[in-house]
Amino acid sequence: MALRFLGKDTIDGGSPTLFDDGDRYVLQGWIVTDPGVLSKLALADHETLVEVPKELMKFLPEGVVVPSGPPLVVDRDETYVFRGPLITDPAVLAQLDMPSHETVIEIPKTALEVTRVLERRSADV
Repeated sequence: MALRFLGKDTIDGGSPTLFDDGDRYVLQGWIVTDPGVLSKLALADHETLVEVPKELMKFLPEGVVVPSGPPLVVDRDETYVFRGPLITDPAVLAQLDMPSHETVIEIPKTALEVTRVLERRSADV
């Protein structure tokens, strides 16, 4: 399936990018090497972390919000760190222009949309 480009936010020569891939978002961002962050998380073999500028998330469709919990694991002043399955599918990777200091994860749409529904529900109470 062809990725649908949603947006890009470049800071310091990086190229974090957000795509739509049907039932998931594809999030390209900086590889997380911070030992303080890595030591607090028990990542499965198929998981990794990516860091992206907060501004990148403005490209999510209207009404979809960044959750306050997983897949978001760190909320910094200007960036978010997300946890998710590492994308290794050659068909997806072939569509990306990814420098060596970046990686790409998937975020199921339900991980963000469920949060949106819960927030709406709590606002109605």
